[in-house]
Amino acid sequence: MIITENLPSLPGSLELAGPEITKKAGALMGQALLKESLAAFLVTLEGPLGAGKTTLCQGLAVAMGAQAQEVVSPTFTLCNVYSAQKTLYHLDLYRLDPLRAAQEFIGAGLDECLDGLCLVEWPERLSQNFWPDQRLGLKFELSDQGRTLKAFGQNQVAQRLWQAALSLS
Repeated sequence: MIITENLPSLPGSLELAGPEITKKAGALMGQALLKESLAAFLVTLEGPLGAGKTTLCQGLAVAMGAQAQEVVSPTFTLCNVYSAQKTLYHLDLYRLDPLRAAQEFIGAGLDECLDGLCLVEWPERLSQNFWPDQRLGLKFELSDQGRTLKAFGQNQVAQRLWQAALSLS
């Protein structure tokens, strides 16, 4: 299931040759997010295993003031909370049963994280209709050069975060 299909594509793409450039893209988005006066915003990250989702989240969270050693994949905990300049929720839905994912998500109280700044890996475990349209959708694709990152969104915050990341190229 692709959850970005109901969002318009944002212009451009990023070639991510390795982890350092992926962290840098995340850091640029994190710096841009700090400039926003938002209580809540959602970034969803789609892509295959090992595509760089957690690495991008590391760059973003550290740029917002989280401790680097704290920012790890929440695959087994489902949610990590980072105390940074703004509280940041980092969710990984990989382990949710696709047939019962919505019930498991709500039953675990993860829906409350959506009231804050939230990064969600493996959002495709839930229906695209589950997620608000006011978000930045990031999609990692494997390419000959490493990984290609594309963005989707229909609001100005999503556009500003993506433009910050595109300043890498």
